[in-house]
Amino acid sequence: MSQDQSAQTHADNDRRALRHWQEWEVTGREIRSVFCVATAIELRPGMPGFDEGELQKLIAEAQSMMAAGDSAMDLLRIVPEE
Repeated sequence: MSQDQSAQTHADNDRRALRHWQEWEVTGREIRSVFCVATAIELRPGMPGFDEGELQKLIAEAQSMMAAGDSAMDLLRIVPEE
């Protein structure tokens, strides 16, 4: 299950977080909530266009969104935009 939500447009870089949703990982009796963020930025170090600073800004922003949410999140997952 996932609930897709649109993120705000970023004036400084419109390739950053485009959408986010929550997923759950279930392993036996353990259930962990996962905050997922899709982005168009390059996520692979060493590839053309990869920018460590841009990735760190995205991570910090996603963690801030996680903390501001109604329920606690256990993990952050950043995935390439499809």
